[in-house]
Amino acid sequence: MKKIQCEVCNIELDDSDWESHIDTNEHKEKTLTQIMEDRIGKEISPDIRDETTEILEELELEHKDGSDGIKSE
Repeated sequence: MKKIQCEVCNIELDDSDWESHIDTNEHKEKTLTQIMEDRIGKEISPDIRDETTEILEELELEHKDGSDGIKSE
């Protein structure tokens, strides 16, 4: 079975597990943190990271609520 290295989480996993891995909250948070750190060029404090996670969770919920094909006006 083919192995894939997740550079973000620094783990190796089976090819068949990749899709479920990238859908985990841990992977999403680490990916977002890495992107943000790359953009601002420094480490992000845990407080900011927690706040960012909360904002992302709210956006994800809004997206799920709005993507059911029904527009409320």
